[in-house]
Amino acid sequence: MTRRLAAILDADVVGFSRLMGLDESGTFATLKEHNSEIIVPSIGKHHGRVVKFVGDGTLAEFASAVDAVGCAVQIQKALLGRNEAIEPDRRMLWRIGIHVADVLVEGEDIVGDGMNVAASLQALAPPGGICVSQQVNDQIRSKLDFRAIDFGNRRLKNIERPIRVWRWTVEGEQLPSSAAPKDQVARPVRNRPSIAVLPFSNMSSMEEQEHFSDGFTDELIATLARCRWLLVAARNSSFSYKGRQANARQVAEDLGVKYVLEGSVRRADNRIRVTAQLLNGTDGTLLWAERYDRTLADIFEVQDQLASEITGTIEPELGSIEFAALRGRTVLDMDAWEIYLKGLWHLYRFTFDELKTAKALFEQAISIDPTFAQAQARLAYVHIQLGWYGPLDERAERICEAIELAERAIGLDQKEPAAHLALGRALALDGATEAGIAHLRNALQLDQSFAQAHFALGQVLCYAERPAEGIAEVREAFRLSPRDPHLWTFHNILAIANYQLNNMAEAAKAARASLHSPNATFWPAIVLVAILGRQGKTDEAQEAMARLHRFRPGMNRTDARREFYFGDNPVMTEAFIDRFIADLASAGLPD
Repeated sequence: MTRRLAAILDADVVGFSRLMGLDESGTFATLKEHNSEIIVPSIGKHHGRVVKFVGDGTLAEFASAVDAVGCAVQIQKALLGRNEAIEPDRRMLWRIGIHVADVLVEGEDIVGDGMNVAASLQALAPPGGICVSQQVNDQIRSKLDFRAIDFGNRRLKNIERPIRVWRWTVEGEQLPSSAAPKDQVARPVRNRPSIAVLPFSNMSSMEEQEHFSDGFTDELIATLARCRWLLVAARNSSFSYKGRQANARQVAEDLGVKYVLEGSVRRADNRIRVTAQLLNGTDGTLLWAERYDRTLADIFEVQDQLASEITGTIEPELGSIEFAALRGRTVLDMDAWEIYLKGLWHLYRFTFDELKTAKALFEQAISIDPTFAQAQARLAYVHIQLGWYGPLDERAERICEAIELAERAIGLDQKEPAAHLALGRALALDGATEAGIAHLRNALQLDQSFAQAHFALGQVLCYAERPAEGIAEVREAFRLSPRDPHLWTFHNILAIANYQLNNMAEAAKAARASLHSPNATFWPAIVLVAILGRQGKTDEAQEAMARLHRFRPGMNRTDARREFYFGDNPVMTEAFIDRFIADLASAGLPD
């Protein structure tokens, strides 16, 4: 046997068995056409050779990574054109993976771990797309216009160390989901909460104000309906009660809902007041109430703001109410939804032990219902939090696990905001900052009232040294969820963003607010030490260090530097970390 360095290309048809089931002879003929007319000629044109055909797959090798990637791009673009005239569910789509490795040569065959890596990369690629390893991306970066997205470190089958993956799709083309077709997925019914929004009453003396109260109710129904876990009664059903005196119990019985939201709108000159209250449909008891005062400038903007704010508040309130009803019950007599709620409660307590409990509960909910996208998404989120709260040497593994779970959740439900939140945060922590930002923005497109996604986007923007943008997002999170379980870290990111902007007074104020919030960890304490070190306030810094050491006894500058890393990836820029550690030194924190 001899050895040589090779760029390995692994290509495979997506859903070949399904296509054969639809049309066996036609599918086989199409496979032969793709191979003979597109794939094999392209491999030859780019100075490669076909090593072998395995079923519906093709393995090829190239002397150059540039040639291998150029070949893959040409193949996918040609196949895209070939598929345009074919019905979407009958299109033959290919995935391609490329890796550079030292291979063993035996006759015309090649063997080695490189083939396993290329095959695993191929499996990660989207239908019609390409995945390449970091080694390939490094070699082609300045030589090809290959606009791939950093997709973070991935654990590949039978490969000891995670491999960093870059993913490419045909530019501007909306690729189909790799999830199973809807008619093939049996989704168990979950005991999700349901709500009806009654038309908000116009309490103003002006009759023309009726259009505002009706428009506001419409917007609130639409905004609440974006919450994937909440069943919302249709607008026509709710508006059948307009102008009628109806109690919550009757509405709940008529519409088959668990909760009723009602309220009123009152206007005086350019001021408007909206009141809202949440009622239990079983007995009509008041569960939550709030009042919102606004200056009426742009009527539609006010409607949007108030609807998103009420939705942002209702989501965690309903979660707490739903969980409270489960107390005293064991997991053995709960369904997947109820176990999921119990997991959320433990997740939001933010301690290492509670996070491990949440992990076990989400895993149990998934074992009952493997199609439960929200449970998959929250399990991914737990792994991210375990990365923060658990041993440092487990962080890289946690992020790989979070990425896999979040992608699985998106495969189950592409419109689940919590899945995009988890994937966005995980990718950002893994060093793929721009890909992380894209997924967090996607989460917000799906649910503008998702306070946690606004916060996470603000956090990642600070990672990318864009603190002013980050502050705007975190303030939106505060507006939407003023009693959020993440409140301490909302304040903490505000402190870090203002520290980046050298607004030290605001930074110190936010750090202190974080320390006074429930569930706070050592982070706001160490941020406050750095702020006071920058300001030269050594006496106050000593007090802040004493508080820090109550959280983390003996913590020093070396420990602090390590906290900014997930595996080999710094969360913040190296320049920021150096500046932060220097300010800790100025405050007197030992090395």
